[in-house]
Amino acid sequence: MAQAWAVRDLLSRQPAHERAAALDHVSTRLIERAEEVAALIVEENGKPLKWARVEVARGASTFRWAAEEARRWSGALQRLDTERSGNGRLAPVRRFSRGPVLAITPLNFPLNLVAHKVAPALAVGSPVLIKPAPATPLSSLLLGELLAETALPAGAWSVLPVPNAQMDALVRDPRLPVISFTGSGPVGMQIQEAIPGKHITLELGGNAAAVVCADYASDADLDQAAERIAVFGTYQAGQSCVSVQRVLVHTSLRERLLGRLTHHVGRLVQGDPRDAATDVGRWSTSRPRHGCRNGSRSPWPEGPGWSAVEVAPVPPCRRPS
Repeated sequence: MAQAWAVRDLLSRQPAHERAAALDHVSTRLIERAEEVAALIVEENGKPLKWARVEVARGASTFRWAAEEARRWSGALQRLDTERSGNGRLAPVRRFSRGPVLAITPLNFPLNLVAHKVAPALAVGSPVLIKPAPATPLSSLLLGELLAETALPAGAWSVLPVPNAQMDALVRDPRLPVISFTGSGPVGMQIQEAIPGKHITLELGGNAAAVVCADYASDADLDQAAERIAVFGTYQAGQSCVSVQRVLVHTSLRERLLGRLTHHVGRLVQGDPRDAATDVGRWSTSRPRHGCRNGSRSPWPEGPGWSAVEVAPVPPCRRPS
């Protein structure tokens, strides 16, 4: 933390092309080591290999996009001649780094959600302290290795695999004026209430719904809807804020959709996440199973002409020995 604070001015003054080159390097290295990184994600997170490969590809894209923004990020010119007194005048608008960022990330995307915080911070010249989830620190440490291969100054990034119980001092430290948190709603609200004077960005999950309207009634349409709902309702064993968590279907289509949905869920392959054929692996920890309900009906009331169907995560497979 002391290093991040000390290097903040140096990093913000570093030429944009140098920061962009560092981010491009990480993107390239992720592509070069894609299979190795994907295997690491599988081992520490338990998501199937096919989804881990997708995460690595997205992570590489995230660093590439950040490199492009590092070259563009500057400011604007505002014309002032909207009033007579401003004739012939322009106002330059410049953007500056807010300072070091504390990036707190969850376990469900151990590479990509870290990339979404680290890459933009470095693009604008903000040092970043990465606090990964205790269950999945290895992807963050690997990113640290790749960043160490670049010309970024010492202190521009750090990986802090510390227990959650030790986070209060970091969250409150004035040398970390920006906090970016992805995780549960209650924890995010606690952070916001504890330090109202800081710049805080919160990503607190979702309640994603798929809506099947009455005009989506052909056999082909319903087959596609059922397949997509089956795949993304069980995606990462349900451990994703963008997984399908509710299905709102017009009552005229309910029975036809349910039959197809049952069929497509039954076709999903559960098993060893290291197998490329596996669709549904295990939960990252044993904790989510306590909140998982059986059944297909939602507890929410159903509106006129609509039915609600709940998509529950598939029971987890045990960690492969």
